[in-house]
Formats: sequence, C-alpha cells, structure tokens
Amino acid sequence: MIWITIYYIMAFTMEMKKDNHFKHTKIFIISFFIISFYIFDQISNVFAHSFTSNDVSYFLGLDKRTKIELDLAEKNYPSNITLSMDHTDNAASLLYDIYFTNNDIVNDTDFIKRYNEVINSTSLTTYALVVADLIDTILSEYANAIVTDIDLTNMSNLLLLDDAESLSNFNSSRDHSSNSNNSKFFSKNNPIINYANYETAKALGIEINDLFENHLIPPSNYIDQSRDIISNLEKNIDKLTNLIDNNGSPAELMELVHLQIHPLLEEGYGLQTKTDMNDRQMNLE
Repeated sequence: MIWITIYYIMAFTMEMKKDNHFKHTKIFIISFFIISFYIFDQISNVFAHSFTSNDVSYFLGLDKRTKIELDLAEKNYPSNITLSMDHTDNAASLLYDIYFTNNDIVNDTDFIKRYNEVINSTSLTTYALVVADLIDTILSEYANAIVTDIDLTNMSNLLLLDDAESLSNFNSSRDHSSNSNNSKFFSKNNPIINYANYETAKALGIEINDLFENHLIPPSNYIDQSRDIISNLEKNIDKLTNLIDNNGSPAELMELVHLQIHPLLEEGYGLQTKTDMNDRQMNLE
C-alpha cells in the first residue's frame, strides 16, 4: 500500500515537471517521501495486539478517507495545484494512521493480508460504525471549510439550538469572534474559506451513500419495523448530502446528524454509545 502511494506521488511529480510546476512542489514532495520512508522504517518496531470490531471499523474508515483524498488530489491536478497538494498531504497523514492501526503488522505482507481481511468484512455493524465515523468527519470538515470554532461533533452544542434569539442577544456584548461563530452556526450559504475541506466533506457524502447502498441495505427477510428504520435512515443521509452540497447551516447539520441519523444507526444496527458501554461495565463491577 505504501509503495502504491509512493508510486502515485512519483508519477504526480513527473507530470508537474512536464508542466513546470515542480519548482512549486518539490519541498512538499520531499517532505512526503520523508514521512513515507519513516513509516516504512518504523513498522518493524511495532508490537502485536488483536483487532476489535471498533479497530476494524476505524481501519475501514481510514481506508475510505485515504482513497477519497487521493481521488481529489488527482481530480484537481493540474487545474488547481494547491488543492491537489492539500489533498495529497491529507492522504499521506491518513496513510500514516492506517499503518499504525494494527500492531500485528510488521511488514508489507502482513499489511496486505490484514487489509484484505478487513475489506472483505461483511458485518452490518462494522459498516454502520464506518458510516457513523465518516459522518462525524463530514461535520468536522464542513466546520473547517467555513472556519467556525463550534465543534459540530459535540452533542452538547445542540443547546445552541434551543433559543437562537436569546443566544444572539446574550452575545451582543461579547467579542466579535464569538458573534461571528454564532452567526455562521445559524446561517446558510456561509462563505467557503478552506475549499479542500469542503471538497472532502462533499466526497464523503457520496462515499456514505455508496456504503449504505452496498453494505447497509437489509435483507428482504428483515422485519417491517427494521426496514422502516433503514428507510428513514436512507432519507436522512440524502438530506445530509443535500445540505452539504447546498451549503446548509451548521445548525441544520448538527440537528440532522445528532437527533436523526445517529439514533437511527443505533437502533437499526445495534450500535452502542460509549456511555452505554461504560454504564454496562459499571453494572458488571
């Protein structure tokens, strides 16, 4: 996997040479190779442990995100070299994380073997966890795209939805940055400051739809109640991608994800929140 990515970067560099863009990207390319060879060198020093279902979903999520970033890097070249470099840099960082997800990996052969095992997973729960993780990533990428300090993945920020008018009055005497964040939170069509993040958020929405259609559609013998849950989930995922594509307000995104999509994922696929797991452990003790 690492050599495939390095090959991609080498080919990318050669194309830039042809178009006289190499002088603008040589520092980035050198940095990427340093990171890549560092990963390869450090793999032999990792100690073993076993994957859990959460580890598998995390691995799958990183794999999906890496491919998305590489696709966006290629899509933007050569029309926008800066965006292409941003996405390639993101892919390099994600690739680094992938190699250290599983401590059983001591060489590339081990990695390929484990990669194939994970990718061939058919667990509905595993793919539901991947979708949940990618949806959280969408929220983070969208927040970075419009530059807001409000953490859209934090459910406690749903309190901001209770009374937007009171919130606005309360912040009228506060600093400008606070007012700006709250204005963005409830506003549609916020200006996109970081377009690479926005592209990633949109691409993740497409990926989530593909995952849902290919891995989360229930078999025909599912009970009607479960099928209704899945149908509602499908509609809400479509709403999410539409909000991203049409630059919806962060408040709408948070409300949709935390009050609609997450509960449906939990109910439809038996996902457990960290709070539920901690409560169960406390009861066992």
